Amino acid sequence: MTLSSSLVELITTVSHGRELPPVAHLHRPPQVVPAGRHKKFGMIMLADGSCGFFYTRFDNILSRLMACDPAQILATPILDLIAGYDGDDPFAKALGLGALNALSQHLLRIGGFTLDLTSDPLGQSRLEQAEHVGMVGFFPPLIDMLASHNVALTIIEKDPQFFDCAGNFSVTADTARLVDCDRVLVTGSTLMNDTLDEVLVCCNPAAHIALIGPTASCLPDPLFERGVDVVGGTTVVDLDHLLPRLEAGESWASGTGKYCICKKHYPGINTLLHSISEQQPTLLDSGSTEIDDIIL
Repeated sequence: MTLSSSLVELITTVSHGRELPPVAHLHRPPQVVPAGRHKKFGMIMLADGSCGFFYTRFDNILSRLMACDPAQILATPILDLIAGYDGDDPFAKALGLGALNALSQHLLRIGGFTLDLTSDPLGQSRLEQAEHVGMVGFFPPLIDMLASHNVALTIIEKDPQFFDCAGNFSVTADTARLVDCDRVLVTGSTLMNDTLDEVLVCCNPAAHIALIGPTASCLPDPLFERGVDVVGGTTVVDLDHLLPRLEAGESWASGTGKYCICKKHYPGINTLLHSISEQQPTLLDSGSTEIDDIIL
């Protein structure tokens, strides 16, 4: 089973028989953004304020997002949107991942799981002790930081524009090179282009692997099962502050928080399911179909 299939199956299982908050808002990157900013992320917001980000710079996702009718997205049941993540259409995959991330945030919250907003996923990787770091995706700030640690760095990048970049590192499209790395940092955007399965298969079994980025804000169980040690995602901490900044194309860091979930500290889906069952009645138990009657 592919990772995308596992994620969809998991979120569907967790959600079975429960009232779920509907999609309330679709954020599309503004047409004009301040200098130095990029139209990278879209966002799906649920009626309870849970939000999920998705990457828009693959294929024709951005143009189709700008051309779509948001009312149709809002009218689509959340699990139907999520099902699109396990398909071949890039646009449906993007919306599906955003919806999956939003619903994951909802479930983690009502399950009583406290997101760690203080730990740094890079710190958890103890890069200062690394001998050879693998980086999936080209991240200039991280490259500069690693240079100060004087460790070998191999960057896996599919975009040819980065192949000729010069520095104290090597750039290659060959994921097999990851076998030589004892630390691996992976961009969350690999969840969008179906390359994460390949990346994880190529990693050394003893390597410490961190998946990082706003799009990596899903339930982490399938990731941990495949060898990921740390997931660094993004959650919304101030929705009223975030929304106007998104619409203006400004930095939204002050309205969000970066969190870290470590495999060794995560209770697992069985504990989460039990916690949710105690806090939120199922449709079969409650007899209620009104959103306002849900215990959140």
